[in-house]
Amino acid sequence: MKTSITKKLDELGIKYTVKPHRQPVYTSQDAARERNVRLSQIVKTMLLMDRDGKMVVAVLPGDRRLDIKKIKKLLGVKDLRFLDKETVEKRLGLVAGAIAPIAELFDGLEMFVDPTVFDEDFVDISSGVASAGLELSRKDLRSLLEECNVVKITI
Repeated sequence: MKTSITKKLDELGIKYTVKPHRQPVYTSQDAARERNVRLSQIVKTMLLMDRDGKMVVAVLPGDRRLDIKKIKKLLGVKDLRFLDKETVEKRLGLVAGAIAPIAELFDGLEMFVDPTVFDEDFVDISSGVASAGLELSRKDLRSLLEECNVVKITI
């Protein structure tokens, strides 16, 4: 299986294992179940936008909840909302619920990464499609996110 995400990982020399799903999944809980991993191993990538249209990316483990108040404080904004499915798909060309945490894909956007994503030895990220995920080491995940702001953003 080749996707834009697997191609990017190949370019970067990052090893990964493809984990096909029996059915498409769009939530961390369903991905963990399909891939037979703990929810804490799933890495979710969330997209948000302020009232001026500035987008921001948040990366956190599947078993954690994003604290939007913390992100607003870090950005110095009063209003922040999750991007809707249509905006994610039409404006960014991404599949909502299947977004991989690769900093290069979000060039120019501010990214916040909760440090707890590096707690697991192996993590599962999206492949960019809902029919499979990708497993990689936390070391390789760290290299994908090395330019990002690593700060507590979960509740």
